[in-house]
Amino acid sequence: MEYQTTEKPKVFTRNWLKVFVIVLVSLLGVAFIGSAIPLDKTQAEQMLEEAKKVLPQKPSTDAIFLNNFRASLLMTIPGIGIVLAGIILYNTGTVFGATGVTINIYGPLLMLVVAITPFFWFEFLAYAAGVTQSLYLTQGILKKNIKRETKRTVFVIALIALFLLLGAAVEVLFIQQA
Repeated sequence: MEYQTTEKPKVFTRNWLKVFVIVLVSLLGVAFIGSAIPLDKTQAEQMLEEAKKVLPQKPSTDAIFLNNFRASLLMTIPGIGIVLAGIILYNTGTVFGATGVTINIYGPLLMLVVAITPFFWFEFLAYAAGVTQSLYLTQGILKKNIKRETKRTVFVIALIALFLLLGAAVEVLFIQQA
């Protein structure tokens, strides 16, 4: 008698991981482009004032996590997640650029400096996972194969939450040391 083993389908297929890497590089590119937009000092200060209205006033793990998690969930919406991600990360890049103007550092260079921190990568990995799953959800809807993508989405959102929680905790540690 032969026993058949039933393999569970992988959550992250090779193709999903390839798309993830392409999305990650693309999102980094969009943020870096935003950080390179020329701003004068007045524009930079106005932009930073506007950013202060959106960003948590007292940086805490909870506040940073919730802000980033909300953004990630938007990026996971089928069809429009990639557009929202582009807007969000372009704006994030411009805030880096504006900050750079106020402290006399070129925006992309400031972003590179921040990119050496773990929280930068936790956040971008989470965003890329959300956008990648948005693309797969869209494909699942179009091909009427949404069941598998729904299951993977639950796992991806849990992973996003984990990355962003770790990122927020590390970011708070960095802020406290500054």
